[in-house]
Amino acid sequence: MDKTTTWLIRVFAVVLICVCLFAYLNAQANQSLLRSKPSIEDLEYKALDKLRGNAEFAANRDYADYEKFGSIIFCNTSFKSRIESANYAKQMELYISGKAADLSEWDTAIKDYENERSKCRDFNP
Repeated sequence: MDKTTTWLIRVFAVVLICVCLFAYLNAQANQSLLRSKPSIEDLEYKALDKLRGNAEFAANRDYADYEKFGSIIFCNTSFKSRIESANYAKQMELYISGKAADLSEWDTAIKDYENERSKCRDFNP
């Protein structure tokens, strides 16, 4: 091979490597766009979900303490946590469905929890 052909092959190889590198870097940039940051609504939904989970955990823990110790205090706090959990679930439903959300199920659950809360009594004073 003569010098001109060798240099053309080398230049072609360098250009090919540069094009491949450019394509790779573009693909990496576009991939970060696919994994975009969550919107504020997503972050608020996740925060509500975490609060709801914490309220449910507290409700279950307090109800177990009520069954164990029989104090009205644990019963009231258990149902208060259940009402709080239902309120968070209601807000989450609003984020998902918007104005078309049917919140009657959550309103009924909250009223039921309030009625049950009024029945709390000390059974092991």
